[in-house]
Amino acid sequence: MNNRPSRASGDDRPERLPWTSPEPLPGRLLGIDAGGSATRVVLVADGQVTRRFTAPPMNALLSADLTDRLAELIGAADADAAGIGMPGLRSPADAASLGAELTRRAGLPVRVAWDGETAWLGAFGTAPGIAVFAGTGSGAMGCDGERRARAGGHGFLLGDEGSAYWIGRAAANAALRWEDGMGGSAALRDAVVAATGRDLAGLIEDVHSHPGERGRLASLAPVVTALAAEDEAARRIASAAAGHLAELASAVSRRLGPLPVCGMGGVLSAPVVWDRFAELTGAIRPLAPPEVGAALLAGGARV
Repeated sequence: MNNRPSRASGDDRPERLPWTSPEPLPGRLLGIDAGGSATRVVLVADGQVTRRFTAPPMNALLSADLTDRLAELIGAADADAAGIGMPGLRSPADAASLGAELTRRAGLPVRVAWDGETAWLGAFGTAPGIAVFAGTGSGAMGCDGERRARAGGHGFLLGDEGSAYWIGRAAANAALRWEDGMGGSAALRDAVVAATGRDLAGLIEDVHSHPGERGRLASLAPVVTALAAEDEAARRIASAAAGHLAELASAVSRRLGPLPVCGMGGVLSAPVVWDRFAELTGAIRPLAPPEVGAALLAGGARV
């Protein structure tokens, strides 16, 4: 596999950060938001995003060569410090250990946190609030200024409700139920077959033969949300996803009290999911994406 970053179009146009800091962020800060479909990276200097690019997916539980890949990515970036939001981290000790090893190998300060924490930093810029993220996986992180709480982020085998993977799995299940005469819809079955390029028997074989390849099912999420306007089975899945994501916000709110809610990630870019989620939570859009939150982490922002 080629682990070198791929450049995004227009990634060298300066982009001012959406808030002002009382003190300028120090140096050239690399922000890395690891994810299940791609890893998004920014370089921030003088209060501006000066470069954006993407790298292959990474996850602390699923990527065997994680440290090597991150060290290579950091070493090629010409940064003074780096911050990383990483899915799959189960404790602050795990984050600190990974950060210490990368600091040693890269020769510059590297701070590592759970990806929900950097999502929150990007969403609110350290102000109180609850950030709900829904990409390949899902989770929520909140902070009231003193206390913090998290919900979800337990991985595709035991959680990630409302995520792209969850939606894709629900779509594949609905397609199989239609074939068995137990529900679903013909339209959803046809859409699943067309999107995967496999009949249902082949899809079953693929998923069970390569269970860790989450993209196979996660790629069905936009198919479902697009079909929801005309198909009841797809609409039920999209509405259920929004409900699961709202439950994440509620779980954090029960511990921290009422706070503004922000939603981010590819799943919540679909109007059919966002509208229901916003109806349930009063959610707003984030100030900045998680990779910018990771750059704030590199600059010393507290999580």
